[in-house]
Parts: sequence; C-alpha cells; structure tokens
Amino acid sequence: MSLLRNFIILIIYINSLSYALQCTTDCYFQSNLSTTFEIPKSCNQIILAKHCGIRMSFSYSPYYSGLSFNVQHSNYSLGDFYSSSVQLSDGGSFSFYYSIDHTCNHKDDCAIEFANSNIRNILRRLDFNHADMIRELSPLLSTNVSIETTDVACFDSNERIRQCGIVTKPGLCQAEQQLTGRQKTNRTCNYEAYRGEKSVSIYDFGSFASFSITCNRSLCNGPVTQQAIKEIMFKYNITKTIDGRLNNGLRLSLSSTFLLSIIVFLLYA
Repeated sequence: MSLLRNFIILIIYINSLSYALQCTTDCYFQSNLSTTFEIPKSCNQIILAKHCGIRMSFSYSPYYSGLSFNVQHSNYSLGDFYSSSVQLSDGGSFSFYYSIDHTCNHKDDCAIEFANSNIRNILRRLDFNHADMIRELSPLLSTNVSIETTDVACFDSNERIRQCGIVTKPGLCQAEQQLTGRQKTNRTCNYEAYRGEKSVSIYDFGSFASFSITCNRSLCNGPVTQQAIKEIMFKYNITKTIDGRLNNGLRLSLSSTFLLSIIVFLLYA
C-alpha cells in the first residue's frame, strides 16, 4: 500500500511539473469602446506557462476615455484581482479607473476566453454618467474653502476628533477599511499625501479587500461619510455590494484544489 501511495504521489508530482498551457503573452493593446473586443493579429507570441493572465483596464476623464489590455503569462495566484479609483483635484478635474487582473489555468488561452466572455458585461456596468457621480462625491470629499486657509479636523481610529490641517502644514483625512476578516478601519490624518488629491480607492481579490477614502473636509473620514460614499459607488454599479466589494469572492481552480486534496489524503491515509 505504501509503494502504491508513493507511486501515485510521484505521478501527480511529475504531471504538475510537465503540464503547461499555451498562453498568449507580451501583448499590450487598446480597444475602441464602441467596437467588439478582438485580439489583434499582432498578438501572436505564445509561451508555455502554468498560468495565463490578462489585465483589462478602463480609464475615464473629461478629456480621455479608453479600454486597454495587457495579456501575459502570470505567476500570480489563480482568481481575479479588482481595483477601482476616483480622484479629484482642487482645479475641478477628475479621473476614474477600473481594472481586472484575471489569472487561470484550466485551458489554453483561458485568459483571453475570460475577456471575450466578460467584456460586454464590464462595459455595460461602466456605462454611466461619470460627471454625475463626481457631483455626488465632491461635497463628501472636498471642502469649498481652500485647504491653504482653513484648519482640518479628522477622526482617529477610535473616532476621536483630532486636529489635522493647519495653515502652515495642511493635511488630509484618511479612512481605510478592511472589508474582509475583522473589517477594521484605520482613520488618520496624513500630512505626507499630496494635498490637492481627494480620492476613493477600492481593492478586491477575494480573500482580501479594502475601501479607502482621502479627503480635505473636516471629519470627512468618519463612518457616516464613508457609508454615504459606498452607497454612491454601489448606485453607479461600480461595486457589486453595498458594503464596497468589487467582487463576491476568490474563484479557485478546481483542478489544483482537487490535486492538493488527493496529496493530503494520501500523505495522512
């Protein structure tokens, strides 16, 4: 029985070393938002790899909007990594960014298959009036008074009020919440951040997710403002849940999980 067990483990090990996918790699291109997604013919470099990967990025500003793709073989963990951000400047300009990093190993060029299957739904979600979203976010993140001439008070992590900005050294209030595990929120004053930048930043790769805001309005990093911003992001279909998640969880490879279960069973049987 011990000999059979060792033989099976050896076969699984050899299979894991020898198995590789054909993945399109080293290809970056941009796509017109109004046309059907299509991999250009110039993306013809193929590599054998354990994982295939693709990054799909959507960016928008009043002066530019575009969709870009970066196709690579990947060494990252299987699943999806989502990120999104909104940035506002004192001059009134803004930008919006949304990206998905997808890594898979279930078939050749599975990352491109993922893009083909999901790009229409992604563009549908991002098809909204971005200026309207900014108009709703701005009064929550930014004061109408110049930060150079006003003091700013911020909440700390115990929700006590602390002085942050002064005329000689202006600061920004920040709140960063972990959306997984204990969902701890760190609230602070940041003197080092660029003082003209107000932002909402969201990261989500299933097992870990965070929701952060940076603002220059007094007490703007409190739980009430934080929840109001989450509701706006959900209203515009950027997040999938009202609590700020961009994704509903980490998608694991069944084949990898199955092989790992076999190995554990054999080792301890």
